[in-house]
Amino acid sequence: MRIGLFIGGIGSAGSLQSQIKQIMEAEKDGFHSLWAAHIMDVDIMSMMCLAAEKTSRIEMGTAVTPTFLRHPVAMAQQALTVQSMAGGRFTLGLGVSHKPVVEDRLGMEFHRPVRHMKEYLDIVRTLSRDGMVDYKGQIFSANTQFTIANRSHIPVLLAALGPRMLKTAGETADGTITWMTGAQTLKNHIAPTINRAAEAVGRDKPRVVAAVPVTVTDDRPAAFRQANEYFGRYGQLPSYRAMLEREGVESPAEMALVGDEEEVAEQLRTYAEAGVTDMAAQIYPVGSDVDESIARTRNLLCSLIGQF
Repeated sequence: MRIGLFIGGIGSAGSLQSQIKQIMEAEKDGFHSLWAAHIMDVDIMSMMCLAAEKTSRIEMGTAVTPTFLRHPVAMAQQALTVQSMAGGRFTLGLGVSHKPVVEDRLGMEFHRPVRHMKEYLDIVRTLSRDGMVDYKGQIFSANTQFTIANRSHIPVLLAALGPRMLKTAGETADGTITWMTGAQTLKNHIAPTINRAAEAVGRDKPRVVAAVPVTVTDDRPAAFRQANEYFGRYGQLPSYRAMLEREGVESPAEMALVGDEEEVAEQLRTYAEAGVTDMAAQIYPVGSDVDESIARTRNLLCSLIGQF
């Protein structure tokens, strides 16, 4: 299991310059990847395009970019531009977001999400591969040709949690990115469902990227309270609520990996054993010394790179 970092899960990850610096520091510390939430902060794909100029090894991925904000032609165009700068180190994470977000914030209809994603992905993948597309679906249509001279392969992961979206991811994407999903659910639902779908159509085993809150601390009650403050809102979204119910927990705070160094390392091991190929750790601080708390968790994660 590769170990990377996830930013944006507890709110803004800082200024544009700060987020670029975080990618540079993650590369310096040896992390395999850095994943960033693409919500209402800076445009993450633009940020990664800039960060690509200042890094050379680390994988960068969106976790995830919502499809409703961009036509698939625009998505393919921007992703190809980022990949051109990143030299193959960029991974595009796509998600349909959530009905309350799409309808209440964007004023759009959240309609047939699986069909929406399948058609969207078909257009993005065709354009990024062939540079042209002639597609007429039930939801999306596109008939255009890029003049981009050099196109690099763009791995695409889906925010797939339910059975039908996992089937779509296994059949047509490169894997899934999860959030608010525990080790038992990953082991008994996510990994087997997406792997079966890929195997049925003769594809390689997909990636399973698990974004998970993590903190190393000796104060468990404080860690739980802080996790509830940061992550409690996710329990209001139906797709995450379904994952919490599968895991048999009540609160999103219970999805956080909490404990001392030995305890958190063991919890991370359960994710590797559950079929997770990539851990994307959302470090969150506990206690009055924020810098010390973050450093303690980060140091443990650094020490575990290559150990699973």
